[in-house]
Parts: sequence; structure tokens; C-alpha cells
Amino acid sequence: MSPLAALAGATAASCQTDDQNHDSYTGYTQTITYIKRHPDWAREEFWTHWQTEHAPKVAPLATYFNITRNQQILVGGMIPPTAMGADQPANTTLVSFDGIAIFPYLNPSALTAMLSHPYYIDIVEKDEETFIDKSAYGDGMVTTYVGKNVEVADEGSNVWVGDAATAEKYQKLFESYL
Repeated sequence: MSPLAALAGATAASCQTDDQNHDSYTGYTQTITYIKRHPDWAREEFWTHWQTEHAPKVAPLATYFNITRNQQILVGGMIPPTAMGADQPANTTLVSFDGIAIFPYLNPSALTAMLSHPYYIDIVEKDEETFIDKSAYGDGMVTTYVGKNVEVADEGSNVWVGDAATAEKYQKLFESYL
């Protein structure tokens, strides 16, 4: 299955579950992808390129398709490989990753459209082929999760919009510890 087909299926399935009506559900779908660097690149080189060369290539495309946010987390580690939309890993052998990309978006079709746009194919994807290990599981996107975004805190503010009585109860309890 192509990455675009997997993305379309995962976002559609994620957006159709019943807990979408939870009070704190923002309406956003969020994709979190663990990325493996090309084996010829040192981790610091990967991070520098991703942040200073790749990000400015992605920014106009993400903006055009109203992607709410695109974040890069410069971190490495080990994780079981998991296909987009799967709820179980492909196997139990841990694979390394060198960064995490996060995309929240309101319209799941926007991410699919972004990844099939000619600019993505000609510019962004070609760049990805230079610094991402496309021979690794998932074409270098070794683990990808797609789910609903529930807000709790943002920019130092409590933004949880669930039951007001519950919020007040725990706010008062917290303040009793101050």
C-alpha cells in the first residue's frame, strides 16, 4: 500500500470513531511520525538539514493546505515499527528514529492533497530522499500514528473544555496545594 493510500485510510478511520463528540475534542486530526535519517548522515547533520533546509521547503506547502501546525522534534531513540493507521506494531524489533514530525490539521483530505501536490513531489519529496532513510520500514517513516487532538493546556492556559464542575473541582484541589 502506498503511503498516500495508508494516510487516507488512517485519517478516515480516525475521524469516524464515536469519541469525536468528547467535549475537549478540537476537530483536529493529528499525525505523529517517527523519522529515520539516511545512514550516510550523522544525526546532527540530519537535524540541521531538516530544520534549516527542509522546513522552509515545507512551510509554503503546509500553509497553502491550511495545515494547522508542523512541528519538528529533534530527538532520537528506538521504537517498534508501526504502519500508519495500525494499532499494533509490524514486529517487535525496535528500530532507531532521529526525529518526530507532528502535523495537526482540520481536514484529513488536506494532508493527502498536500502529499500529492506537484510541489511536494518535485521539491519536498526529492529533498526527503536525500536525508531520510527510504530503505527503512515505512520509507523512513518508521512509525506513524494518526489520532484525534484533545486540548488540555495551551500557552500556559487551561483550555480543557469538558464538564465545568469537574474543571472547577480540580482547579480548587490544585490551588489547595499552593
